[in-house]
Amino acid sequence: MKVRFLGTGTSMGVPLIGCRCKVCTSKDFRDKRLRSSILIEHRGKNILVDASSDFRLQALIYRINKIDAIFITHPHADHVFGLDDTRIFYLRQKKPMEIWGSEFTISNIKKLFFYAFEGKRDERLVKPSFNLNLIERQINLFGLRVTPVKAIHGDMPVTGFRFNNFGYITDFNFIEDREIKKFRGVKTLVVGALRYSPSISHLTIDRAVEFVRRIKPKMAYFTHFSHEILHSQLEKELPEGIKPAFDGLEIEVY
Repeated sequence: MKVRFLGTGTSMGVPLIGCRCKVCTSKDFRDKRLRSSILIEHRGKNILVDASSDFRLQALIYRINKIDAIFITHPHADHVFGLDDTRIFYLRQKKPMEIWGSEFTISNIKKLFFYAFEGKRDERLVKPSFNLNLIERQINLFGLRVTPVKAIHGDMPVTGFRFNNFGYITDFNFIEDREIKKFRGVKTLVVGALRYSPSISHLTIDRAVEFVRRIKPKMAYFTHFSHEILHSQLEKELPEGIKPAFDGLEIEVY
């Protein structure tokens, strides 16, 4: 399995509009962050996890020519607004986009993209076409065992995902022990680590380190960074076995 980080930024991206801080003006390409998303390549299939607000640009940069399934963690704008840009794949592949998410996520996708579900389909309108799938327990897809992991993001239910030995969870600040156990045994884990200062809806760097230590993967990567995070500084601070991800990073997971 190959995993590419399409974006590692928070909801407003980095650089932040109008900001002149040392991170937003950094010359290090690792400090330029599109909104968070990953692409999993497995047995010739492309699986997108979150369709970020920057998906069109990400697809052009990384030459994504097909999408076979999309898993959505939660319906915030930075994680779903790119769904409209999947229209091109629907037109080329001649079949709806297969989207997987929790009941909460699926119901809100129907609200946000109401125009995709209302009225008769007329291809002259080039509307997106979605096949919405509820994931409440482990499924098998393309030779992968996909397990949903429930967490809380502020006051919103969110979903992390385990794909065989790979775990991915970004926006959350609380998770029950029984859900943490679903990540036990993963070899590679990706965790959202927003910033150093406290947040009511995300893990800080310190709390993300603690979370990784509970899971004990062989390797962990942090993502979904704000402009508080200077990549070169964080890279030096993190303990062995944890690295900050960056846009374009590609890793192999076995």
